[in-house]
Amino acid sequence: MAELVDSIELAVFERLIDVGKLLERRADRATREHTGIKYTQYEVLIRLRNAGGELRMTELAKKLVSTPSGLTYQLAQLEKAGLAERVIAPGDERGVLARITEQGRALLREVSQAQNDMIVEASIAPLTREQVEQAHRILGALQLHLRGEETGGLIPEDLAP
Repeated sequence: MAELVDSIELAVFERLIDVGKLLERRADRATREHTGIKYTQYEVLIRLRNAGGELRMTELAKKLVSTPSGLTYQLAQLEKAGLAERVIAPGDERGVLARITEQGRALLREVSQAQNDMIVEASIAPLTREQVEQAHRILGALQLHLRGEETGGLIPEDLAP
């Protein structure tokens, strides 16, 4: 049985939860304002783009920390908007791939500066460069522990500035 957490450990946990919710709320507001879609849908497009354009639905749900039914709903909304599509995986009739469309890629290009500005304002500007790098390492260690891999910030070479 684990020892009881002390007050600073409890505060770290509570702050991580709080900051995560605040960032997600801000990201959703900015994304809706600039794209008309929810941040959860925008994140689907980002994950697909960063994976080279397509992923199996099961893998995408895992990366998004989403339920299969939740992802199916988000993808259906993206399909209606012409931003993504579902296709049968080659050689596997039961496997389904989620794929970003050219219209989805165009949307990401169009809003990239607005998203960049929101990210800087919400999470980078209040910190020093050293704090940003420390946060990157600390959050990566938590991801590795909880998810089994570090994710985030993986911009495909052809999209890097």
